[in-house]
Amino acid sequence: MAKTQKLKRQISIPGKLAYGVGHSLLSVKNMLFHFFFLFFFSNVLGVPPLMVVLATTIALVFDAISDPLMGQISDNFRSDNWGRRHKFMLYAIIPTGIALALLFAPPNGLGNTGLFFWMLVFLLAVRLGLTVYGVPYYSLGAELSSNYNERTNIVSVREFFNGFFNICVFIIGFTVFLPDTPQFEDGMMNKAGYAPFVTTMAIIGIIGGFVATIGTRHKVKEITKYKDDPRTNWVDTFKEIKKALKLKPFVWLCFAYSFALILYGFSSSLSLYLGVYLWQFSQEAKIVVTLAPFIALLPAVLLASTLAAVMDKKPAAILFASIFLFCSAAPYLMFLTGTMPAIESPNVLTIITLFNGIGFIGLTGVIVVAYSMMADVCDLMELETTKRQEGILYAAFSFAQKLTFVFGTGFASIALVLISFPKQKEPSEVATSAINGLAISSLAAALIFGSLAIFCFWRYTLNRAALGSIQKQINARAIT
Repeated sequence: MAKTQKLKRQISIPGKLAYGVGHSLLSVKNMLFHFFFLFFFSNVLGVPPLMVVLATTIALVFDAISDPLMGQISDNFRSDNWGRRHKFMLYAIIPTGIALALLFAPPNGLGNTGLFFWMLVFLLAVRLGLTVYGVPYYSLGAELSSNYNERTNIVSVREFFNGFFNICVFIIGFTVFLPDTPQFEDGMMNKAGYAPFVTTMAIIGIIGGFVATIGTRHKVKEITKYKDDPRTNWVDTFKEIKKALKLKPFVWLCFAYSFALILYGFSSSLSLYLGVYLWQFSQEAKIVVTLAPFIALLPAVLLASTLAAVMDKKPAAILFASIFLFCSAAPYLMFLTGTMPAIESPNVLTIITLFNGIGFIGLTGVIVVAYSMMADVCDLMELETTKRQEGILYAAFSFAQKLTFVFGTGFASIALVLISFPKQKEPSEVATSAINGLAISSLAAALIFGSLAIFCFWRYTLNRAALGSIQKQINARAIT
């Protein structure tokens, strides 16, 4: 068993809490995109799934350029009052919230072509806003501490709030704005409820963004220790990325994280289809399933911090990814093999809730440990290039999260096309073959992307001892 590193706190608990609350803007956007976006535009408004895929693909190409550019700009920005990150976060908060609210509020009578362009314009606006806010925000997390274990703790606090705001999206959506009514067999089909729902969540995200920006600004004086670092021009962004791609731990970590999140993106994009058509849950049952992660939230972040300290980060990441894979695959394997109770049985809700809760622990563990690993990769990058470049490296993770949405939504949309899933139908109107297709697609995605994530984590090589050696070399070079 590895000897744990004594924790030397470099940021106060209120500072960690303020930073964690700042994930609200990202959490709200992630939940709305992963769980509601495809269902709203395709199943509620009737936009063909492949048009949704086209819009998200265009946004991905945009992100492939904007994310690393933002990372480079943020790395090279200097301000005694705002440091390298805070000013960008501050400027992006309100425009991002407004764009998010408008995305889910298209005017009536646009038709499929009009809806496509509305979706594309505001999708790009949200993506740009989240790039300007999110890349500096994630980079800031790596700057708040250089301690091996505290880095994991900072991410754990952030993921606690991430999970909290994720759950708020579902509870507020299902109970307040999209409840089952006599008019709608399932409240998710109520188009009129989406605009006020998303606006409410955007306001919550905006407030959290301001809390993080103001609540961590006191760390700027420490972070400005990099003000004399060599700078690079924004036009050299992709040269810096090329340097990062020479670091094998960075490459394998990005692949591992991306595959895990693609599985999450696929599952979340189909989750409402599965809840409505496969499991045939009421809105109350959906809330119960949603509460499972809430119950598991605190244990998940505590377990992630503990295991990363005791086992080291790589084996912890592999363990959590394995849990996530198993819980993502098991319910659909049970359904397809006939070992799942009858859909009408209350035991189905119990089983799905259990797998959802345990799977959430696995996913949370993957995210916490992966982000902590990336903070260590930042030190390796500094050793190799003599420059702190959290922005460039975390831009890769920001891009991976957006890649998750595009590939997850894309694969989910393709699956809906392949199984000829009908649009704008109530559960009782959908054929059994289409419902079975949802289960087969979900099982295949879990096995493929979950296995790839585990394999890539296995190839990651940085550990506690290696990081200690890297930091000693960086400090020795600074002295000389």
